[in-house]
Amino acid sequence: MKKNLIEFLACPVCAGNIIVDVKEFSELEIIKGTLSCVDCKNKFPIKHGVPRFVVEKNNDFIKTEAAFSTKWKKYHKSYHDKKWYDFQKKWFLDRFGWKTDTRFKNFLRNKYRILDAGTGIGNSAKLLSSNKDTLVFAIDASDSIDFAYKKYGSLQNVHFLQADLRQLPFKKKFFDYIQSDQVLHHTINTETSFKYLTKFLKRGGVISIYVYNKKSPLREFADDYIRSRTTQMSVRDCLEFSRSMALLGKSLVKIKKNITVPNIPLLGIKAGKYDVQRFIYWHFLKCFWTDDDDYDRSVGVNFDWYFPKFAYRHTVDEVKKWYDDTKLKIINLKEVESGIRVTRSEEHT
Repeated sequence: MKKNLIEFLACPVCAGNIIVDVKEFSELEIIKGTLSCVDCKNKFPIKHGVPRFVVEKNNDFIKTEAAFSTKWKKYHKSYHDKKWYDFQKKWFLDRFGWKTDTRFKNFLRNKYRILDAGTGIGNSAKLLSSNKDTLVFAIDASDSIDFAYKKYGSLQNVHFLQADLRQLPFKKKFFDYIQSDQVLHHTINTETSFKYLTKFLKRGGVISIYVYNKKSPLREFADDYIRSRTTQMSVRDCLEFSRSMALLGKSLVKIKKNITVPNIPLLGIKAGKYDVQRFIYWHFLKCFWTDDDDYDRSVGVNFDWYFPKFAYRHTVDEVKKWYDDTKLKIINLKEVESGIRVTRSEEHT
């Protein structure tokens, strides 16, 4: 934890002022200590250089975060690989409408306080840190934050915190920009989590989100049926199942054939040509396999879907209503097979 982080913190329970008792430090970093609220007296440990603010006791929340902790402990090296980072960066820029690195950096020029709400292993925090005058506050409730800190903790304008995006250790109206990419749907309630985040936007601030899209009826049925079983499995059993689904996806990819499909509205299928694996993946069954043949990442993506307790899917109308309810204007929205992204949304003036 960087020493100057303390000046930006507020108690996640009562929003009171925070003080720090340092037990161990190294140069500019506090390695071990305790953060205390002067008002409600709650205490939050600093362990291995990371302040720990998660106070949620809900069993479903704990199980969901444990799922991600397990995933990142097993696969963090694969997801820190430069090839994967570059792929994710390109996908992010395309998906959110910036297209190029230059346009995204121009967008960030006047964003001086950024919240990365669900940073995972920190790749997104690195992407958001290009402006040296910007402070990036990267949070995650899972143990992935430790791998993020180890990889990117030396970045001088990035702070890593273990915190729940539904109980933030900051004052309201604090951020110029909030990004929550592929995270909100894994919380106890996507809509209320989004609305909570907006309270921390400055007037005129920007919030970008990406949430799971509702799939075709048969895919939704399969997801609900399979997840009713897999979310009750042990980590070991669900990993084994996720391996099987990855290998199924790999076998389908190897077919390397396109099929022509008629329009079938009842099944949510649009007419067109489809790769066999993608057709099955989008309409019937999640069996992910990466284009670069990375086995570990493919297993991780399937596990990421099948094990967490929370994995909600939404419609465009639902997402639009969230923004309308919070008086945020949508500038750019796009629906793709996997999800719905909204970016560059500004508060009504």
